[in-house]
Amino acid sequence: MNPSSNEQIAQLLLDGAKKRGIPDAKAQVSESRSVSVLYRKGRPDRVEESSRRSVSISLYDNGRYSASSSNDFREDALRTFLDNAAAMTRAMEPDPFRCITDPALYENRQDLDLKLFDPAVDGFSDRQRHELAARAEAAAIEAAGEAFISAEAGVETSSSSAVQLHSNGFSGAVKGTDIWVYAEVSLKDDGDRRPSGYDLCGARFAADLGSPAAVGRGAAHRGMLKVGQSKVETRRCPMIVENRAAGRLLGGFLGAAYGRSLQQKRSFLEGMEGQKAGSPLFSLVDDPFIEKGFGSTLFDGEGISARRRDVVEEGVLRTFFIDTYYGKKLNRPPTTGDSSNLVFATGNRTPDELVASLAQGILVRGFIGGNTNSTTGDFSLGVFGTLIENGRLTRPVSELNISGNHRDLWHRLSGAGNDPWIYSTTRCPSLLFDDIQFSGN
Repeated sequence: MNPSSNEQIAQLLLDGAKKRGIPDAKAQVSESRSVSVLYRKGRPDRVEESSRRSVSISLYDNGRYSASSSNDFREDALRTFLDNAAAMTRAMEPDPFRCITDPALYENRQDLDLKLFDPAVDGFSDRQRHELAARAEAAAIEAAGEAFISAEAGVETSSSSAVQLHSNGFSGAVKGTDIWVYAEVSLKDDGDRRPSGYDLCGARFAADLGSPAAVGRGAAHRGMLKVGQSKVETRRCPMIVENRAAGRLLGGFLGAAYGRSLQQKRSFLEGMEGQKAGSPLFSLVDDPFIEKGFGSTLFDGEGISARRRDVVEEGVLRTFFIDTYYGKKLNRPPTTGDSSNLVFATGNRTPDELVASLAQGILVRGFIGGNTNSTTGDFSLGVFGTLIENGRLTRPVSELNISGNHRDLWHRLSGAGNDPWIYSTTRCPSLLFDDIQFSGN
């Protein structure tokens, strides 16, 4: 990767747009490389490598707007690319809300090293990838025991960089790496059922990566938790959502928190800023400054300087995610169009202690299909998990459906674990909700 060369190319694009009479432009040059290896039956089953280098430019001409990209860096190809982009822009109907980011929003950018790039990951060898994948698969097979049918395990490393320049003064560069180990196991069960389990770990830095053997064992364990799954009767009871699954539930709430949903009247959160949206245990922060975080950044895609924001504070909705375009349409100041690291406030109880607190309930381990209506807040989601009886996990259950409305659901939040899920941009702990409708037999 050669950021200095990329910066020169981005500047040439801006200069080319100006020569073609386009008053405002944003240019980006990005590079990425990923390598993955997948193991089955103790040997490599698939090895893939991909590299990409691209340029993109957004043009603004008195309300006319276009965005174009290309992978061709030849000088004559870039000239043609700019000619076509400029012609396309002029062919557009003017939109009075389309304009380049206000340069005031570039100010006060934090000067921090977020530790997003690790040379050790960027230079990871084929041998290292193969060793990690082989260890994860072997551990999965051993842990599955006599129930084993099949297993696969993989490792993926990636590195990326991007330079972004705007004609009105913005300049920014990002560089990052990540590494992931994952495993999946298929197991024997009664009849034709073949329950499967999946686990993973990841990190920005190689030294922070978890144990591949633990990933393999985790996949087998999660598969075992599905063996013997059965239905239960329709009921209302408490629900614990496991940390790794809680982000899916939270996503149904956050889908209504973006400027586009607000402007198009498709948000059940419209008009609720400063009002109660959930219980006092519901606190959510958008924190872009977590070192080595998967969503960490110093600026968003528009160049707006990153800020730590309370999205929900002790149940009160504090802010929305609003970019420049929808900010103008809504006549509201932009915040950001992109979330970074979403951090849900943790509690002081372990997941086991949450389970022990219930006479009856269901621990939801994952979701299967379903949908959320961002306009009304209604949701209906398929789930699977484990039945809770007298403070103990008893038998695995499936073919269940939960339904309700997000306006009501988050007021039913009565507990949070101390186990935030760190392998995501959404760091959610296990969550306990009271009196949830489960549809079963």
